[in-house]
Amino acid sequence: MDVSESVSVTAAVSVTLPRLRAYLHAPAARAAGWTPGQWAGLPGADPGELPAAVAEADRWLDGDAATVLRELARNDELTLRYDEATGSLAAGVAARADFRLPALVWAVTVFRGLAAFMAGDDQGLVTVSADWSDDSVLLHLTPGHAALLDRGRDARAIAEARSRAIGIEATAQDAGDDPAGDVIDRLLDR
Repeated sequence: MDVSESVSVTAAVSVTLPRLRAYLHAPAARAAGWTPGQWAGLPGADPGELPAAVAEADRWLDGDAATVLRELARNDELTLRYDEATGSLAAGVAARADFRLPALVWAVTVFRGLAAFMAGDDQGLVTVSADWSDDSVLLHLTPGHAALLDRGRDARAIAEARSRAIGIEATAQDAGDDPAGDVIDRLLDR
């Protein structure tokens, strides 16, 4: 594999500040927290290779969610904006991918844990794009639930999630352009 390959993640999520803070303080979601069936919609998720990919991704997700995001910010791989008035969170990650399947598993897992802290009408869409694939992976977040979306089966849900994501991203853009580490500090009330 060419070492110049990359994976990018965008997340557009509506979540109130207290719930976002709780997510940031909680242990990062583990890739192993999903069953092989839940990973089935991931492109290239060969059942024989999936356990090793999940284990590798989990090694990269050590600590609480804030620690994982701070590491990405430290390496200039993270953009993060949050509008407290509307609870609009927009995040972007661009990272090098040395191993395709573990990179996809990691990318899906980074923001998946937010679902456990969502409530009411909170929703989110996480989009994962990789150099080696023409199709993006779409992860839909709702209170207590995260699922990969299938373009054929979930066309309506995808359209609704994308529409909402556009609004969330636009609102979050108005929150400013501070470095991601500063945004994390502000979110943690430091």
